Amino acid sequence: METDRLVDEAWHRDTGPARLRELAAAPELARIVAARIGLPAELAEELARRAEAGGAAWTEVARALAAQPATPRERLARLAAHPEESVRWTAAVHRDTPKSALKALAADRSPGVRRALAAREELPRKVAAALLADESPEVRLTMARRVGARPEELRALAGDPDPRIRRVLAALGHGDAADLTDPDPQVRRTAVEHRGHRELAPLLPALARDEDQVVRELAAAQGRNHDPAPLALLAADPEPRVRAAAAANAYTPVASLTALAADPELVVLTALGRNRLAPPAALARLVDTLAERYGSAAPQPAEAPEAVHGLGYAVLGHPATPPESLRRLHALELVPYFHPGNAMDQPNWPADLLIGFGLAACAGARDPVDRAARAAIERAAGTEPAGRVVAAMIDSPLDAFRAAVANRHAPPRALAEFVRRADRERDAYHLDSVARNPATPLPVLLAWAVGRRRCAAMLDNPELPDGVLAQLAECTDEEHAERARELLEVRALRAAGRAEAC
Repeated sequence: METDRLVDEAWHRDTGPARLRELAAAPELARIVAARIGLPAELAEELARRAEAGGAAWTEVARALAAQPATPRERLARLAAHPEESVRWTAAVHRDTPKSALKALAADRSPGVRRALAAREELPRKVAAALLADESPEVRLTMARRVGARPEELRALAGDPDPRIRRVLAALGHGDAADLTDPDPQVRRTAVEHRGHRELAPLLPALARDEDQVVRELAAAQGRNHDPAPLALLAADPEPRVRAAAAANAYTPVASLTALAADPELVVLTALGRNRLAPPAALARLVDTLAERYGSAAPQPAEAPEAVHGLGYAVLGHPATPPESLRRLHALELVPYFHPGNAMDQPNWPADLLIGFGLAACAGARDPVDRAARAAIERAAGTEPAGRVVAAMIDSPLDAFRAAVANRHAPPRALAEFVRRADRERDAYHLDSVARNPATPLPVLLAWAVGRRRCAAMLDNPELPDGVLAQLAECTDEEHAERARELLEVRALRAAGRAEAC
């Protein structure tokens, strides 16, 4: 208990210099006194002299003084030559340790001291040069990771024999092109992972043939690869994860994406189903594959049901799944929690199914007005053309029917009239659905694009006209502008691919 009281007194901010001097007579308490912020200079110097004369018992006092912000440079220079390693590495990281002492520490016999020195935010150039050539890989690794490292220092380590150092340089972008051909696969992976598609473009043909699976997988990712030729090669890779990365990439050629729609691995099919720019032809074949493998006549699948259901949901909700493919997928009943009201947000449902979903969603209507509105749609469904029924749904007071504004079978005139009469706040959800609808008239879309409204929703429109995309590519929201430019680029590449095929 007495010891605890003395420790508390040594730390207490109100303990005066005279009492601190008394407490510091013993090295255990002297260490605490030496660590106090605002330690009087005279007492600090007295403790330093005691530490020099006191031997090993006073090592922690010397170390505390080496960490003291107020310790003068002359004292730091002496502490940097202390026989105890822990004191020297503490002095090595002190911001006021003089250059002459830092130069001596760069040749210290202890790798730990040199490593501490290498971790300093600021280093004299000559000291840095010595540490860059240090025999200890741990010191050189610390130099590579140093916050204040200069570019020329990092470049000097580019050919280091330790692969850990080369990985750090690859992550920082200072490995030049050599890191992409490094013998260590981890270095190559890091180099690919930290580069964008423009930097990697000339190297993609080689990366698509890299012996390391992860390098090929990383090279297939959309953020790193916009080149159809290496993507076609990666789409035929023997490793499923590589093919899955190619299936998720919108720049992969349509022919390759369509071939991947029959891939034997569910992970590849799922990546394709979640590719928001997957073309209708690939999605139609994907539905055929689902019917063959997971339909009622198919054998029990080896994959987990949740994984199959997830793919079913992705394809049902995909904006480019063709209408008749949706009909076939719906008939398979692969999705266990299908809700007709939610399904109406999908733009491609065949009109007859859309009308049926709307009637089912409103089946529980109790208000007389709502029940009459539902009955009117039900009568029209039996006598009127589908387009007129959908137009009537859009004009209905029932919100569930009004969700038909999302469907491509809605007459363009009815969509334009809905936009004209809609309340911008109350009907915001339905207006976003109109923006995603391929049947929405061009003037409506252009007006929104020019006014920078409903940009995110329009970018989910699978058939958004190029003129609207060009407007969005110039908007101030960089995320929207980047997506618009990406869509234009993908369309241009696919058009070029069709032209070559002809």
